[in-house]
Amino acid sequence: MRKNLGLLAVLAVVIVVVAVSGCNDNNNNTSTDVNAKSTKVAIMNHGETWAQVELVANVTHKNGTNMTVYVENFIKPDENVTIDLSQIMGYGNEPLPPGTTIRVQSWKGLFNETKGVGETGTLDIEFQGWSNTLYPTEKDNKTPVTFKPVPIYKLPKEINQSVSFVATTEEELEKIKGYDTAEQEPIYEEEIITVHADGRVTITITVPPELCRAIASLV
Repeated sequence: MRKNLGLLAVLAVVIVVVAVSGCNDNNNNTSTDVNAKSTKVAIMNHGETWAQVELVANVTHKNGTNMTVYVENFIKPDENVTIDLSQIMGYGNEPLPPGTTIRVQSWKGLFNETKGVGETGTLDIEFQGWSNTLYPTEKDNKTPVTFKPVPIYKLPKEINQSVSFVATTEEELEKIKGYDTAEQEPIYEEEIITVHADGRVTITITVPPELCRAIASLV
């Protein structure tokens, strides 16, 4: 976890479970924690082992206050998690305002239940954002992220399903420690999330995946 950014742990609110392109109401993986009209971002894991994706962003709450949001995601192979941005930022079941732009710093790693010595794998994930529907549609573009080789670490015993944890306060950050360390998140990347007038969400990679480097502060 990004201790240099104040991310000591994550728990707080479990926002999601699963929503993928092509899902419909008959999909077995649904979540009442995700609103239909709200602005959402899904992370899909196409790799052969668990993907860990940590997201850190400074955002403006609907009430005008600034806050830092930390989202820790553990995603099984061939599954995904969906993060309800509108809920986090105080908009409930409303899409985020047109023109909303969020700069995201993210760290990524690979985990499995057994972890062999020297074992490596390929990070193979996609981001997808959308608003106004429970599930994404064909117009909602995906942004792929791949990187290899990535060392694989032992999955925390508490993690047994795809999950997102969200924290917005120091108290929430202190609730659980030890899910991972900075060494277990070797891949760094930056993205820009942009919300358009029709609710579409564009996710643009501004710093491509690379081995971790020291980040002094959020901008």
